[in-house]
Amino acid sequence: MTHEKIFKRKDGSRVKVSVWLYVHLNQSNWGYSIFVREADSDRWIDPFSDSEYINRIVKPKFKNSLKHDTFDEYISKKEIMEAKLELWEIIKPT
Repeated sequence: MTHEKIFKRKDGSRVKVSVWLYVHLNQSNWGYSIFVREADSDRWIDPFSDSEYINRIVKPKFKNSLKHDTFDEYISKKEIMEAKLELWEIIKPT
């Protein structure tokens, strides 16, 4: 099951986190991906995808952080947990 949550930043940009939970037999695994949309754009970018590498070079906002890009640069652990909790609320047994 997957769930997406969008967080708006002060500069007008948005970060979308897509969280998922896989359950198989007695194991469960959480995962997530993030996507960034700048304030003046209508396109979501995966900041860690090789196919988007040129976008990060062209966009001055990303240029300085290319060698240091981490998920923490875009979204906090608290925000990821918030999205996971929303997913859990959707799928939890009643």
